[in-house]
Amino acid sequence: MEVLVIESSPGIADTLQHRLVRDGHTAITCNDTHGGPCKGIVSHEQCPLTNHIDLAVLARQPGVERSLNEMGAVCAARHRVPMVTLYPGDEFGPGVSTEISAAVARRAVEAEYAAVVRRQLRQDVDDIKVERDYQRVHVTISVAEALSAAAMHRLSDRVRQAVRDHDYYTPVIDISVVRTVPRID
Repeated sequence: MEVLVIESSPGIADTLQHRLVRDGHTAITCNDTHGGPCKGIVSHEQCPLTNHIDLAVLARQPGVERSLNEMGAVCAARHRVPMVTLYPGDEFGPGVSTEISAAVARRAVEAEYAAVVRRQLRQDVDDIKVERDYQRVHVTISVAEALSAAAMHRLSDRVRQAVRDHDYYTPVIDISVVRTVPRID
């Protein structure tokens, strides 16, 4: 996995970075070579968020005020990258592995998309499922009744606009509208 490691103070995540690399992940940072908080200042192409990031990890000291060193966390949130915050001595997030933490954080991000879509639709839909991948958000809307082609296009347009308003950066938004068929017992 590609893991963006953000530190509230330099050096706080050294052990975490070593553990990530040992476990076969790629640890990426936002800090430039001069100790600044942003590689993208000199050249936007150097920003890690121009590439795929599976998970952002904010390593911070408890009780310390937020600092400019944590700017990567703001950028990751704007790009809807799943994120966990760790404090010294923490295990990796809600589970003991990077993969579990990433899955939990990803599900939280996808639930935010689903909530935005549900608020936009303001109508009965049976289910909303969202999958966020690199450069793509796929929303599946389940409806109980058959819709005309025009109604499906209007529904899809409203869903697409809700996702776009929520996530300016994703280049691809896929919408599927499926009809749930009642089960015959």
